[in-house]
Amino acid sequence: MEDNRFVEIIEEIEKGQRFMVVSHVSPEADAVGSNLGLALALREMGKDVVAYLEDPIPDLCSFLPGSETVVHTLDGEAPFDVTFAVDCGQIERLGDNFMAFAGKGKLINLDHHATNDNFGVLNIVEPTASAAGEVVYDLLRAADAVITEDVATNLYTAIHTDTGSFRYSSATPEAFRKAGELVGYGAKPWEVSMNVYENFPAKRFEALALVLLTLDISEDSHIASLQVTLDLLDKVGGNRDLVDGFVNYARAIKDVEVGVLFREVGDGTFKISMRSKGRVDVSSVALSFGGGGHKNAAGCAVKGDYDDVSSRVLSELRMAVDKALA
Repeated sequence: MEDNRFVEIIEEIEKGQRFMVVSHVSPEADAVGSNLGLALALREMGKDVVAYLEDPIPDLCSFLPGSETVVHTLDGEAPFDVTFAVDCGQIERLGDNFMAFAGKGKLINLDHHATNDNFGVLNIVEPTASAAGEVVYDLLRAADAVITEDVATNLYTAIHTDTGSFRYSSATPEAFRKAGELVGYGAKPWEVSMNVYENFPAKRFEALALVLLTLDISEDSHIASLQVTLDLLDKVGGNRDLVDGFVNYARAIKDVEVGVLFREVGDGTFKISMRSKGRVDVSSVALSFGGGGHKNAAGCAVKGDYDDVSSRVLSELRMAVDKALA
């Protein structure tokens, strides 16, 4: 398949033998699916490949083929010829241990975040792509790689989840076309959907009941926020994966333009997830706090107590909403 974007990258694949594929801390399905899809495809080419994630794989991604091969330490690893970073906008988000590892080799950056800072030696950043999985798929097609059912399942899951099961504005004709082709390679939409959306532990719903009690809606109904504390997670016996996606309940309310979730992570820090219905650019707010993302989905981490952090973030969101609706 002719795609001149990838000529230099394909040359690196052809001459290299030892590869690492890495994605961001706190990975979600696009990060994991893109990582594994590329790693499995490189192995099909006869390459020696390490799939690395600094943080554990979320439970909802444990069904993905190859997930059991992911490593979470680089201790003792020999140097790599090439490292592929997928679905990561800033190199620091690949993790402290990755940053300290000296044997990365040539760093190639494959991403779809408009806020990506082009940290690689080679960079393919496609903000119009629905998911990093799309970019990986384009590379594999350009390289005439063998796309097995396992590779297809990973990349289909990446696209499926980052488009909100094809509900978000990122669900472009290209996303549908590529997803359809991946189904042709063996990905099974029902199995992916069942594993991603209908396989939650009961404690997730116990947590949701408590989180919804924290719902706060602005006077004009345009901003809705939710809060997740460490005490709440302790009460239901869960971890951060348990509340993944809860921010969408805030956005789903009629007249709300932006939903935001404040999740306490310890050390006086809150992870903040923001979701917009389309008119408000939440990536600009995330950037102002050192984060990043897309226009409709972004996040950041802010230190401080809840009252301070929420006040600062909601103030910035208020300005973004007023500007967008003016």
